[in-house]
Amino acid sequence: MIRYPTPEEYMKAVQRADCFAAEELRALRLVVHPVYGVPMPAAGTSAVVFKAVDEGEAQALRFFTRDDVSSSERYGALHEHFTSTGLERVVALPRWVDDAIRVNGRVWPAVRMQWVEGHTLNRHVDELVERADTASLSGLAGAWRELVTRIQRAEFAHGDLQHGNVLVGRGGDLRLVDFDCSWIARFSGALAPSETGHRNYQPEHRPWGRWMDTFSGLVIYLSLLALAKDPTGWRTCYTGENLLLRREDFRPPFDTPAWAHLAAIGDPQVDEVAARLKQCCTPGWAARSGLDDLLVPQPKPWWERTSAVVVPQQAAVPQVPVPAPRPPVATPVGRPVLPPQPRGGNWWTAVEPAARTAPVPAEQPVAKRPSLVRVVTVAALIDVLIIAIGGFSAAAAVVGAVAALIAFTIGLVLRNRSG
Repeated sequence: MIRYPTPEEYMKAVQRADCFAAEELRALRLVVHPVYGVPMPAAGTSAVVFKAVDEGEAQALRFFTRDDVSSSERYGALHEHFTSTGLERVVALPRWVDDAIRVNGRVWPAVRMQWVEGHTLNRHVDELVERADTASLSGLAGAWRELVTRIQRAEFAHGDLQHGNVLVGRGGDLRLVDFDCSWIARFSGALAPSETGHRNYQPEHRPWGRWMDTFSGLVIYLSLLALAKDPTGWRTCYTGENLLLRREDFRPPFDTPAWAHLAAIGDPQVDEVAARLKQCCTPGWAARSGLDDLLVPQPKPWWERTSAVVVPQQAAVPQVPVPAPRPPVATPVGRPVLPPQPRGGNWWTAVEPAARTAPVPAEQPVAKRPSLVRVVTVAALIDVLIIAIGGFSAAAAVVGAVAALIAFTIGLVLRNRSG
């Protein structure tokens, strides 16, 4: 295995005027530290990066510190893919330079890239949390999801999505750097890079391929989304090597402080995305689609759905108009009087029948008792009437007297009965 120069050896080399072997690099002016007066690199896991200026335009020079699959053919293919798919605005466009720099008696390659003015993702988040700018954090979460969706639709996988490889420009635009373990369709079947990505953003035994950014993209998206809802988790979960989650959080039973904080937020969207990440932490899980497909809302099983009791509304009961009360009618003599019918309750409600009462007989007229004078008068009238009819004869007088006596007797009998 070839031993590559260390970051310190590269630092010593760039301080010599004749360090660059490639013609295109000799005109570059390296930016020096304002205090120490020497070029200061940013070190990564497999390379160091120096800032340089070429005719007023900032450039980045990336020198490798370990052997890998990086090559002129590989970076040439990446450059072509980025330009053909329109990804120049979301990546720091790289270009391979053979025989770039002399170190330890040998020449080594380099990657020349656009320099992105801005901060790494973790530093930018730290500034937003310090200002409690939850609106910008929410916008950052949305921008991140859009970025991951865009590169996955372009059939590009970065392979090491983490806070140090995401640069946030002054206008808030996101740029990706470091493509040592990236994948495009042209690399299918090729040897996978030894670099497998930052451990705090990757699952164990992650396969190298088109969808390998789904997990790390989800980890970053959940972290940004949770911080937008409750920035206090930054102080308790951020270690300088993560955003909120670490490799230890990717193992069941998910009882770490980070998961406790996510649950305590109590936000439905955070809970939903957190549930997706837990599913992705299942041993043997491998992404089969992009982040956007993974985040599509899924219907809950019927046994987890909230039961709802539907109370039917009562049908409107038609209001029957009540007739105006009729004026009282005199009860005919001799006709039984019936009790009034009960009027309480509706048509669908049973009404207790009223107790039956015996009919009240009509009041009978009381016959007046004939007086004695009337009886005598009636008898005398009968006597006179018969005598007159008989022509005032003796026989007629006898018959009239007898009739008067009979009438008088009948009148006395009736008078006695009335009494």
